[in-house]
Amino acid sequence: MLKERGKKMKLWYSSPARQWCEALPVGNGRLGGMVYGGCAHELIKLNEDSIWSGKALDRINPDALENLQKIREMLHDGQIEEAERLAMCALSGVPDSQRAYQPAGELTLDMPGLGEVTDYRRELDLEEGIAKVVFSANETRYTREVFSSYPDGVLAVRLDAEGREGISFDCRLGRCHNWTDEMGREGDTIWFTSGCGEGGISFCVAARVRISGGTVGIIGQTLTVENARNAEIYLAVETSFRHEDFVRACRDRLDRVWGKTYEEIRSAHCRDYRKLFGRLELAFAQEDPGLEALPVDERLQAVKEGKEDIGLVSLYFQYGRYLLIASSREGSLPANLQGIWNESLTPPWDSKFTININTEMNYWIAESGNLAECHLPLFELLERIKENGKDTARRMYGCRGSVAHHNTDIYADTAPQDLCITSTFWVMGEAWLATHVWEHYLYTKDKDFLEKHFDILEQSVSFFYDFLTEGPDGTLVTSPTISPENTYRTKDGKEGHLCEGATMDVEILQELFLCYIGACGVLGKEEARIRKAQEVCSSFPKLKTGRYGQLLEWMEDYEEPEPGHRHISHLYGVYPGTTLTWQETPELMRAARRSLDRRLENGGGHTGWSRAWIIGLWAHFGEGEKVYENLQALLAKGTFPNLMDNHPMGDGFVFQIDGNLGAAAAILEMLVLSQQGRVVLLPALPEKLNGGSVCGICLKGGASLSMRWHEGRVTWLKLEAKDEFKVQLEVNGTEESIALAAGESLERTY
Repeated sequence: MLKERGKKMKLWYSSPARQWCEALPVGNGRLGGMVYGGCAHELIKLNEDSIWSGKALDRINPDALENLQKIREMLHDGQIEEAERLAMCALSGVPDSQRAYQPAGELTLDMPGLGEVTDYRRELDLEEGIAKVVFSANETRYTREVFSSYPDGVLAVRLDAEGREGISFDCRLGRCHNWTDEMGREGDTIWFTSGCGEGGISFCVAARVRISGGTVGIIGQTLTVENARNAEIYLAVETSFRHEDFVRACRDRLDRVWGKTYEEIRSAHCRDYRKLFGRLELAFAQEDPGLEALPVDERLQAVKEGKEDIGLVSLYFQYGRYLLIASSREGSLPANLQGIWNESLTPPWDSKFTININTEMNYWIAESGNLAECHLPLFELLERIKENGKDTARRMYGCRGSVAHHNTDIYADTAPQDLCITSTFWVMGEAWLATHVWEHYLYTKDKDFLEKHFDILEQSVSFFYDFLTEGPDGTLVTSPTISPENTYRTKDGKEGHLCEGATMDVEILQELFLCYIGACGVLGKEEARIRKAQEVCSSFPKLKTGRYGQLLEWMEDYEEPEPGHRHISHLYGVYPGTTLTWQETPELMRAARRSLDRRLENGGGHTGWSRAWIIGLWAHFGEGEKVYENLQALLAKGTFPNLMDNHPMGDGFVFQIDGNLGAAAAILEMLVLSQQGRVVLLPALPEKLNGGSVCGICLKGGASLSMRWHEGRVTWLKLEAKDEFKVQLEVNGTEESIALAAGESLERTY
């Protein structure tokens, strides 16, 4: 499909990056680099996913359980200010912060005497997962390739020269001028180690050079290469999080690649990467191939000025899939707030796992985007969260089961994160994450996986059996809680944050319990479990509408000091949740749509991840033109020159990966609405995207879909069942029942 059109899936630029938000990312899930593409001076910022500050701590507040009932009574009696003051003292973690994700360092290459540079180009090839820089100087054509290999676990740099000059450069390692316990050198290798002291995470960064022709040596801590025909640099980073002898592990990593040629290492990387990336292709008929001749930053600037570039939409989509592959692979940690790419020792929001939307959003593209393996690191972290969460549930709340709040870190910390009243005291983080277990099963039909991780669902449900309290109307509610990260105003003009039974909590609980009930059925658990869950589920509050026709965010019809707030928490049930639909709850869907209108009327969507969520919501509302309008807004207002998502902070912007990954998922939502037992094709297709083709979308129920469409109507489709697949399929307004056996396919022309 794409290859037939000759489409080039590349981000390319006509000048080097001047700052981090222009550099190009490479990664293998664990080891990442941001490639600046300089000529005389190349800079590659380095990250390894297990380099975090500090050590694991017991942060559970010893006074939490003693004061929990007092806080609940205050909230119940309307004493909001008093309840919040006591919660700040009694529920906050001690100390009040988890650990921060940090950079590994940087690799620099300096090429002395390079002279005037012409014919410059740098690019990131999404079909190979390789960053490349080419330029001419001194009657020589220089080429540089950079990639991070999953099979070999190293970051590889290859330098070639064709022409009069050979390759000469100085290679150094550093770490933000803040580095080391020890610096070392030997033969063709330099390294440094750094650590956080006893109990913390220590690590080793090492680089080794191999050349053809010329000479290599070490002066001080600089690897020097003179007059080589070509040169290869292999960089390894290993940590005490995974290896007791991390220095030895780092050396061993380099030793293992040393017996291979560059061509072997590159080929293994490309084969491994393509087997994931190449599963899904997307193209729109309205794409202008001529725009591929322009650098991406110029194309993005044109969109900011109001011009159309449909090809940038499909490029952005595939870039999102690339970023997930590069930041989340089997054996790695999950993608954090910045994936794996962070340049600061004190990053925004510590670059942790923020689990009141951001971490979950990172994985919305995993299943539908045909990257189910990339979802697996999240479940490995969730298993550790579950175990720590049992202690937190017992000691903070006197409950069985397991709980986590709105943040976690490398140590799977489950205590409240900080002193931010709008976000910290929220017990739904693990519950939301637990729904991903069922989601993964629905797409893969992997029963062994569901059995392995069923206890995550079990422990989360068990916590709420004990934690839920009776609300003012006799229903079961969470207390204390908040609606992330919003504020309400009471009738007497006071602002509040803590509450009972926020709408998002109700929606997540409905989703969690439905997932649990479904998993019990698949795994043949006893009926008593299912009946108990159904009984509790029926006791959750009913959702309500407010004075503006909006879906209430809280149990009361409060005004909002910030009606354009970035979080749209109370619309979780529409998307990514499944409990609000046009078929089952049309009145609530109308109210939810009104809530979204009000957010946007008041300046909502001003963060990249929030805009991505909005795109997905409009897709579920069936509003194709709104989908396109917000896609354009995301590109114009929420995207850095390197196509990474931006988030406003202070007077500037910072990178968060959730917007990239969430928007990629939302693009698929406009093409396919995949529900349990029902699939609708082209549910929210914009007029500007009314022709195109897609190959390899995954569907709930264990099948994949390929299709072509023209003038907004499906003209051809193919379904391929991985497992027994039964679904009500709606195509061009007509619905039919489809039943396929495992391995069977169905092809239709319309």
